[in-house]
Amino acid sequence: MRIDLTDRTAIVTGASAGIGRGIAVSLAEAGARVVVADRHDTPPSGAERTTVERVVEEGGDAEFVETDVADYDSVAALVEATVSTWGGLDVLVNNAGISHDGTVEETTPEEWDRVLDVNLTGVYNGVHHAMPHLRESDAPRVVNVASQLAFVAQRRKPAYLASKGGVVSLTRSLALDYATVPVLVNAVCPGVVRTELTRDALADDDRRAFFESQTPLPYLGRPEDVGAVTAFLASEYARFVTGQCFVVDGGYTIQ
Repeated sequence: MRIDLTDRTAIVTGASAGIGRGIAVSLAEAGARVVVADRHDTPPSGAERTTVERVVEEGGDAEFVETDVADYDSVAALVEATVSTWGGLDVLVNNAGISHDGTVEETTPEEWDRVLDVNLTGVYNGVHHAMPHLRESDAPRVVNVASQLAFVAQRRKPAYLASKGGVVSLTRSLALDYATVPVLVNAVCPGVVRTELTRDALADDDRRAFFESQTPLPYLGRPEDVGAVTAFLASEYARFVTGQCFVVDGGYTIQ
């Protein structure tokens, strides 16, 4: 089985680094034209190439569009730029997200709002602006990136957990609302993945040992692991799958 996304156009938010970069590369490797939507077009720490440069140098098609997913007008401009350049839109991956540590008492209203604005309202903004164009696609797909923490709790992350739980519920709602089109809407829920954002935590022996002890598989995840599942959901192999949340966590949540 080979996933083939040739002639399909995909937007991936938060794709300059981390999981979003892994998703963008995986979609491009399957043949999709990829729009990298992020606030900065710079290589992630430790990399020599931006996501667009990596995709293009490996023979794919990609472009960067500066985007703040929390800004309604910015996302509107992203979608219009994509459709103007490529003639349509087939796949929307709402990946951009941020986190914040602190109890509810320690979290300011501004910090709370920012996490929810990016992680949850950002998904609304993306789907709201993309849906009219997705309706015109022969095989439209939306993949929202939630988290394993939508299903298991972790201390000192109330805003993040609330936002990702919201993404899961929103995914199911969207799947029902657009099933008759049909636009297929699913979510991927990553566990501990080795990215630039987790590098410092995983460099700490105690914290890395904790994450490894909570993950039944003998290794932690890579961005490409999430990218592979996303590519499947964007493909024809997932034509009978909607409203589902695929936990990609090495077994973390089954304990």
